[in-house]
Amino acid sequence: MDSVDTEPEAGTSTEEPAAGINGLPLGSAGRFGVLLSEKRRRERWEKSRNEIVSAIIGHHTLPSIMQKIADAFVAMCPTKAVAIAMLSGRRFQIAAEAGLPQRSQTVQLAALRAELREGAAGLRLPFEQILDSGIKLCLVSPLVSVSGDTRGVLAVFDNHQELLDDTTRETVLSLCDLARLAIDHCQLYEQVVHRSQYDGLTGLPNRLLVEDRLQQAIVTAQRQGTLVAVCCIGLDRFKQINDSLGREVGDGFFKLVSQRLTTSTREIGILGRQDGDEFILVLRELDAASTAAAICRRLLKDLSVPFPVDGRLLTMTASIGISIFPDHGDTAGQLLRNADIALQEAKRGGRDQALIYSPVVGRQTRRAAEMVDALARGVAQIQFHMAYQPIYTVQRKIAGFEALLRWKHPQWGEIGPLEFIPVAERSGQIVPIGDWVIDEVCRQAMEWNAGAVQPVKLFANVSGVQLAHPEFSAKIADALSRSGLDPERLELEITESWVIADLKAAAAKLQKLRDLGIGIAIDDFGSGYSTFHYLQTLPLDTLKIDRSFIHRLDGSPANLSTVRAITGMAHELGLKTVAEGVETELQVRQLREIGCEMMQGFFLARPLEPQAAWSLLAASAPTESLTS
Repeated sequence: MDSVDTEPEAGTSTEEPAAGINGLPLGSAGRFGVLLSEKRRRERWEKSRNEIVSAIIGHHTLPSIMQKIADAFVAMCPTKAVAIAMLSGRRFQIAAEAGLPQRSQTVQLAALRAELREGAAGLRLPFEQILDSGIKLCLVSPLVSVSGDTRGVLAVFDNHQELLDDTTRETVLSLCDLARLAIDHCQLYEQVVHRSQYDGLTGLPNRLLVEDRLQQAIVTAQRQGTLVAVCCIGLDRFKQINDSLGREVGDGFFKLVSQRLTTSTREIGILGRQDGDEFILVLRELDAASTAAAICRRLLKDLSVPFPVDGRLLTMTASIGISIFPDHGDTAGQLLRNADIALQEAKRGGRDQALIYSPVVGRQTRRAAEMVDALARGVAQIQFHMAYQPIYTVQRKIAGFEALLRWKHPQWGEIGPLEFIPVAERSGQIVPIGDWVIDEVCRQAMEWNAGAVQPVKLFANVSGVQLAHPEFSAKIADALSRSGLDPERLELEITESWVIADLKAAAAKLQKLRDLGIGIAIDDFGSGYSTFHYLQTLPLDTLKIDRSFIHRLDGSPANLSTVRAITGMAHELGLKTVAEGVETELQVRQLREIGCEMMQGFFLARPLEPQAAWSLLAASAPTESLTS
């Protein structure tokens, strides 16, 4: 909409002039003095323009800039008045005014807060109402942003509704240009500030903003004598969802998690996104650390409810690290750092738990950080070796071996897999380590075969991180091809937790492996989920019953019933069973009684070095084939 001069109304020359700015009457210049000289006008305009531009560049608020524009106009055109209204929602609200008589302000507010009419070609502002105050509207100019949206309107008033001369129109146009510049600059600045403080995917405050609010909470806690808790929330194995379902589905899932956490924490704290798959929650004005722990346990329970994503239900667990002010730090940086240390330890300790920071936790985390670098060197220097634990039939015949990874560090000595495997998974080192394991297992099997020993099946553990790798099936095929090993002599052990995360994706990946001719076993069955549902949908060969069930076998029918049920269901589905952690002769007899095919444990044999395993195999009776 272009700036428009209105036609003068009949009879305006007989009306008394309204009181204007500084009490001077609005009207012609001759009523109160000579107009500004051209030189003075240019000087005043240059000064006003510079002040307005400085305010824009200095990120002053939009209303304060608009007021400078209004004041500059009246200073240049003392016989006129101006009002600037800005669009708020679907209504205009006064942002600035200058030169209007005092008695017209009530009318002016009512007049300028007019709603845009949907579908109208232009602005419909009932400036006629201002006529009641004795002031006439002589020009209206919309303020359009660079995107083409009308953001406001500048209106010029004159008691006699005189047509504007060229100088006044030029001033109005120049000030409108400055107003538009201010609108665009403020809008852009607000966007930049928002993006610098809020996460683009979830809309949550980012780490910088959370850290600032955390520091404010610390100041308040110092004054009130209360506690502040910082909770780092990390989603467990979220990378597997991105790898298996794609980034777009992963982002959608992450937003659902964010929304659920927001709902659960809206009334109790400040939730933000740290980075990657982690959130930060600040709990203020606590009376005890146990309160923070209880809240975090409730959050873990809330997150355990499956999420509907892309036509499927996905299950997610999380780990939480907690630090408390003032016990674990007196600055935002210290508290965030120690909460993150507690988070890493919670993940190492089995995930799906909340852990409060302690100095012991800090030492363990530093050890884990050192271990990441050491693992990389271990891969390059081949510091790893394999041990092989025999798997027997219930008739005490060797049925195969489980290949177990061992790491002997030059300075630290032997490091248990429970310590270094989680670190390797988090750091990604498990991928090259896992590739080496598969190559070594295939090579070892062929070496034993060359020694004229009866062929046996080797079971190799694989991590969910490896399985999520898009080239994992191709790597297995390459290892088999290079070694010449019969695929039926290799069986991969996978975990329930990886399967449960996304059954459909897991089934597709496992079928690719089955198509190579290798076997698939579920390891530690029942340790986390104890459900038979997924067994019906996956291409499996073997069920390895978790040792926690086997340990309870003491001769009583009640303790045997669970293992009997697992074994019976496995047989119904065409799966073989392996009992893990066998420790007594009584357990062997009970397993034979219920028809469990295989077993392993320290009672039968401990993990052996390759040569010892070969000697045991060579001395044993002919092996019962598991591939027949």
